[in-house]
Amino acid sequence: MPVALRDPALHELILGFLGAGALLAGLVLGGFSALLSFWAGWRNSAVFVQIGRRAFYAATAMTVLAAIVLETALLSHDFSLAYVAEHTDLSTPIALVAAAFYGGQEGSLLYWTLILGLLGSASLIASTALGGRVAAYAAGILASILAFFLFVLAVVASPFDLLSVTPPDGLGLNPILRDGGMLIHPPVVLAGFAAFAIPFAFASAALLAGRSDAEWIRHTRRFALVAWSLQSTGLLLGMWWAYHVLGWGGYWGWDPVENVALMPWLATTAYLHSSQVQEKRGRLRAWNLGLVMLAFLLVVFGTFIVRSGVVPSVHTFAISAIGPWFLGFLFACMVFSAVLLATRARAGASVARRPADPVSREGAFVLQNVLLVGVVAVVFWGTVLPLVSGMLGLERVVGAPYYERAAGPLLAALLALLAVGPLLPWRRAGLPTLRALRWPAGTAAVVLVVLAVAGVRSPAVLLGIPLAAAAAATVFTEYGRALLSKPRSVLVRRRRYGAYLAHLGMLVVAVGIAASQGGQQEKDVTLAPGEQVTVAGYTLTYTGSGQRQFGDHDELIAAMRFGDRTLEPSRAVYAGLGGQALTHVAITTTPLADVYVVLAGMSEDGRASFRVFVNPLVTWIWAGGAVIILGVVLGNVGERAMDAELARRRIPITLPA
Repeated sequence: MPVALRDPALHELILGFLGAGALLAGLVLGGFSALLSFWAGWRNSAVFVQIGRRAFYAATAMTVLAAIVLETALLSHDFSLAYVAEHTDLSTPIALVAAAFYGGQEGSLLYWTLILGLLGSASLIASTALGGRVAAYAAGILASILAFFLFVLAVVASPFDLLSVTPPDGLGLNPILRDGGMLIHPPVVLAGFAAFAIPFAFASAALLAGRSDAEWIRHTRRFALVAWSLQSTGLLLGMWWAYHVLGWGGYWGWDPVENVALMPWLATTAYLHSSQVQEKRGRLRAWNLGLVMLAFLLVVFGTFIVRSGVVPSVHTFAISAIGPWFLGFLFACMVFSAVLLATRARAGASVARRPADPVSREGAFVLQNVLLVGVVAVVFWGTVLPLVSGMLGLERVVGAPYYERAAGPLLAALLALLAVGPLLPWRRAGLPTLRALRWPAGTAAVVLVVLAVAGVRSPAVLLGIPLAAAAAATVFTEYGRALLSKPRSVLVRRRRYGAYLAHLGMLVVAVGIAASQGGQQEKDVTLAPGEQVTVAGYTLTYTGSGQRQFGDHDELIAAMRFGDRTLEPSRAVYAGLGGQALTHVAITTTPLADVYVVLAGMSEDGRASFRVFVNPLVTWIWAGGAVIILGVVLGNVGERAMDAELARRRIPITLPA
């Protein structure tokens, strides 16, 4: 018996069957949790609420076990599993072998399910103050979503499928994924996608339970903020990865998969702002519920796009059996959301005495929401147009010009609103508010004149940067008022001033995008050793080429001298992957711009072809992203509960208009 247990073939079978068994057990427990939790919510049974919740925890534990088994199989190079053989090989660095867990379709679905279970468990543990019915319905919805994913993993696309013959080596990870960005971007953006299910579940549970108080708003907003923060980080990391890896000089190409990651972020941005109107004024309850549900529906839609391959994209997986299942899941979620909103959204909502004044803080939030939803509509149409037009017989694909023309004015209006909105009071604005607008207006005018005198002619720069400067002036005005009158208010009202800091980070990002899009210069050139090229005032000298050998690939490197630095753009060739080639760009950052060099080719006589970009202020995008996350963290970690703060001030939790 000891000899048999040491048999490698038996060890491989045990891993495969253990992982598949864990998924199946999780599916059974998830389905049980869903049924019992809905029944407990309907009967308001505290005992069965606890049992349903614990069944969800058990389903999550089975998902954790399956994830551990898959990671063990990857790290031990268990090529008896088809997933391991298809996405790794013996030459892949160990960190990337571990990252292959989410590098393929089945593994990324398991990772998504794992995060959903962990975040769902955390949200249910924190939901005790919401009452039994809301907690039960939320557990039922989360368990239903978890059970669907586990069904897909256990029945349709399992990462534990066994090969009939175990190969000596695997096929290896896609060369474009053999980068440090693989360790940070996919897990964050997938976690963001999974997190959108939490606010959806609690918003739906509040509707089912007929709750209209502020407690569920606070709980939902907290987890919506988690999802938004993860997605913000994932989007920025994706932009950084595309910029450093793909070699096209940009960071956002309006690819369908980029779009489907952006749309739920936009919808949740709208919700996080308009939820303040519900907290402060008791308005927009149905609208906020709709935004939370829209964000999750967009996540499911994006998953269908990525997993089905029905829309052309460099990011999508190959067409597989998963697509129809997600299409059916999307349809079921849409019907559930529509019926719930139509029948329950008005129940318990406060009746407004009169409409909100358009020139007020409420009016600004409503306009901001309309603009953000407008951007979602523009991006959605551009994404589905190939699918819709293909069904009509002639496939059409839109490019960046469509998005710039259609979404550009809406985004410019949002920047203007960031300059005006924070200065408006609740209920109605008066003359003092109009006087306060002189600071952002004056700042925008000064910046516009400076740019014009400097010779800037790009419309994107001349519009975007002055508007961003105006909004920044508003942020500094608000900080200045607080520091001059009540310095402690910056600490006491951390949520408000943390949001202003996040706004400032967003403005820094906007300046970086406007400058890099409007001011980018590029040149294609072929040089012999010793020859120079000058782009936008930056001079580079080609000094020669060489070759390097690594464990899994060879690199052809060209050296470019830039001042006292040497840039080394290269082309990597992976012989073990059929000779696939990948460009490695060289980037150096100056105070005002990035010099970005791509090696396009090399001739036998030593001449090399380059594409050289000069991208102004790209680093502002990454710096602004860090400021956004800092503002969110400072403004919300350790935040005092809204109801406790209002109770201390003896103010009702939900105020009628």
